[in-house]
Amino acid sequence: MKLKRTTAAGAVALAVAGAGLAAAPQASATSIDCHRYSACLYYNSSSHGYGAYFEQTYDIPNYTPANQVPYKFGPGAFGSSGAGVNVKNHAAYVDNWHPYSSFTVYEFSAGGGSGRVDWIAAYGDADLTVTHDNNAAGKFTG
Repeated sequence: MKLKRTTAAGAVALAVAGAGLAAAPQASATSIDCHRYSACLYYNSSSHGYGAYFEQTYDIPNYTPANQVPYKFGPGAFGSSGAGVNVKNHAAYVDNWHPYSSFTVYEFSAGGGSGRVDWIAAYGDADLTVTHDNNAAGKFTG
């Protein structure tokens, strides 16, 4: 009787754990480079391999700030094409690992982002279409 109760309790625990996993959001394919609460900008689009990447964890109003070192791509898990290149005007793909905020890539950096945009939902990923190789700022939006 005790074995049966233990087995039943274990089955219930596994069912509850399995249900929790089924409800969790799906992760993108590029999770090796990106971490939770960040967005990764990639030098190459998803259809051409990911290459170099830049992990962003806070709003950046200008990828090349005046009188400062510009943000640059580093080698990624899926290649290093583009490593060392400035992020500004060279991003092609975004993988957003923030669970609550979307990520917006802006065409211009004036005032922290303006002009045309690409918007990536929380836990979303997409090739940049509007701001592909014409991006100046990135911001998490609630």
